[in-house]
Amino acid sequence: MKSTIIRVSTAALLTFGMGSAPALAAAQWRNPYPNSYERRDTYERRAFDNGERDGYAKGIDDVRHHRRADINRQKWYRNGDHDYDRHWGSRDVYRVDYRHGFEQGYDRAYREGWRR
Repeated sequence: MKSTIIRVSTAALLTFGMGSAPALAAAQWRNPYPNSYERRDTYERRAFDNGERDGYAKGIDDVRHHRRADINRQKWYRNGDHDYDRHWGSRDVYRVDYRHGFEQGYDRAYREGWRR
């Protein structure tokens, strides 16, 4: 009788335990760096979008005040870390993407600003 209970208990443990083991193993591997490649793309996009928004605003301001286009005059472009959050990764990587977005936003502001 005792051996029957042990066999049934072991069989139940194996049956029900094995179903959750792969999920637990996967969760353990996912937790340290969840979706690291997807997160990197998201952070790059956030840096680019911040730069594009800021570049457009600074470009429109320069157009309205009849200043010549000079992106290097802009402090936010030179620093390249406006609205940076340390949780997003490397500040240097953020700067590259931010400046790229800033250049595009600034250029777009001049193209659209002269038409108005």
